[in-house]
Amino acid sequence: MSLFRLLIVDDHPIVLAGLKLLLQGNDRFDVSGEASSARTARIEAERVQPDIIVTDLIMGDGDGIALIEDLRAILPAARIIVYSSRDETVWGPLVIYAGAHGYVAKSEPLETVAVALDRVVAGAIHLSEPVQQLLIGDLARRCDRRTDIGALSGRELQVLRLIGSGATLQSLAKELGLSVKTVGTYRERLKVKLGLDSVRMLERYAADHLAGRLDPS
Repeated sequence: MSLFRLLIVDDHPIVLAGLKLLLQGNDRFDVSGEASSARTARIEAERVQPDIIVTDLIMGDGDGIALIEDLRAILPAARIIVYSSRDETVWGPLVIYAGAHGYVAKSEPLETVAVALDRVVAGAIHLSEPVQQLLIGDLARRCDRRTDIGALSGRELQVLRLIGSGATLQSLAKELGLSVKTVGTYRERLKVKLGLDSVRMLERYAADHLAGRLDPS
């Protein structure tokens, strides 16, 4: 049986302790790292290379949605479960669109995290029934839309604007507090999403966006 490496992220020590206690004795999961801030979560993700990340959304040093996007860029194959006290009917869909694979409300019994872990390692998404219905309705409205600048995430727009300002990968990484490799992943993702064939075309598109001209041709 495979042993899955876990990174747990929360700025409350009692939550970290509770998650570790929940997983003690479980021969499928190993808590290989923990972090109490968005900054240390990024560092630990690169160090530990976890298979699964369980993270809160509310931390004092960063936006939880941006953290999910960054973690997906750092570790594209990792599965991410959000464990949060925020309203799941509002934030559940948002974290899925950001790249997470599950949402567990902190109002649920702690054992629900174990259920979510089993589901995501099996390749499924873990969401409550109300959030599933919200997503189905939203996806039905989105299905005919083409990918354009309005479909980019907040973090992707931030990277695009910096590219348009002439920033290099190194300066982008320094500005965002990310590694050069992670910023490069964002740049490649933007090329794919916007249907652009080269970095030069992306730079031109980004510059045109800053000037209010959105036609990449």
